[in-house]
Amino acid sequence: MRDFNKIAETVHKEDDDFYRSRGVLIHSLEVSGYRCAESSTAQILQQIIQETTNRMNRLQQQESENEWQLLQIKGDIEEERAITELLSVQVENSNARAAMDGLAEATRVQSFLQGIAADVPDVEKRIALWNVLRKKDALQEVCKNGARLYYTPNDVNLSIEDRSGACVSETSSACKL
Repeated sequence: MRDFNKIAETVHKEDDDFYRSRGVLIHSLEVSGYRCAESSTAQILQQIIQETTNRMNRLQQQESENEWQLLQIKGDIEEERAITELLSVQVENSNARAAMDGLAEATRVQSFLQGIAADVPDVEKRIALWNVLRKKDALQEVCKNGARLYYTPNDVNLSIEDRSGACVSETSSACKL
């Protein structure tokens, strides 16, 4: 089909006498259309053309789907990079916040220990007082939401003494219940 014009030119040159004998002078010859001589050949060619067209359409559709999937993957990659960057910033902020909280706590401890140094010269006793205050703060925090704490006598170092003398212990004068 690509060489129809060349074929027509060749036919024209070979049959030049045919046209001249009839008084026809051909200046140019082009093929403007064609059709099959047999209808069965035309049907087969039509099927081939239809299948080729369908195949090209399917390939184009597959390429479009591949491009769409590629864009989705690139979008997912960018989203994951943004999430990674967000997590990195959050970790940095959390570390900075923790460092500031630690520094503030260290300053409070230092101020407390130095503030009561004149009244309580023993460092161990000052630290023990700080720990008692921290336990109190922890208990207040737990109780904010209506939580209940139950203590056993061992948890609070509880002992009951009977001063009437009815109970006598060999190791101590206190009777524990």
